[in-house]
Amino acid sequence: MTQNPVEIENVTKRYGKLVAVNELSISIPSAQIYGLVGANGAGKSTLIRMIVGITQPDAGRILINGHDTANRGAESKRAIGYLPEELVLYERLTGREFLLVVAGLKLADRSQVEREIDYFELSPFKNKWVGGYSQGMRKKLGLAAAMIGEPPVLVLDEPLNGLDVEMMRKLRLRLESERERGRTILVCSHVMSFVERICDKVGIMQSGKLKIEGSPGEIRSSSGLMDSPFEDVFFHFARS
Repeated sequence: MTQNPVEIENVTKRYGKLVAVNELSISIPSAQIYGLVGANGAGKSTLIRMIVGITQPDAGRILINGHDTANRGAESKRAIGYLPEELVLYERLTGREFLLVVAGLKLADRSQVEREIDYFELSPFKNKWVGGYSQGMRKKLGLAAAMIGEPPVLVLDEPLNGLDVEMMRKLRLRLESERERGRTILVCSHVMSFVERICDKVGIMQSGKLKIEGSPGEIRSSSGLMDSPFEDVFFHFARS
């Protein structure tokens, strides 16, 4: 494994005249939870799509475990466990069948499927069609799919949406455990209290660039809002 499993080097992405991501660089080492936050239109979703290889940068490069995502190689894709904000699932598979497909694509041990089903409390629903799942069940299925294969890098886009309070806590403890095991975790969330509590480092994006980057404590100190909710700290930079 490379020293920094995620390396984003001077990346730019344009859509016509719109510069969605502008010469942005981020390095995320092993055993770190990095929070990527920003208002709608800041460039977060575009950056995440480039990190997971859905789209490619117009300039710069992104390395996952030392492999350039522009090559669309299996190595970079298998190194990432990805939870998109908008889940697209196979509606006519059962939850268990869906996770078995994911395990096959990742060349993962099939025994992981049952472990993740149990962890995310999907056992009562594992033999039901995914098309009948609630929003919370679909989110838990997506999280289980991201974990399968034990990828060294996790990219989780709005992982809390649809989860109840108990599962939010369980997910936080899981991510902290995965960090201790050396995984690199990129979290994109609008829940600022969660970001402050779980992230080792936070990058606030604005207009395709990083407005500020540092630990939650460092960012809070830079804002001067020592006793305010982290949401206020975020708005201090995101709207300035």
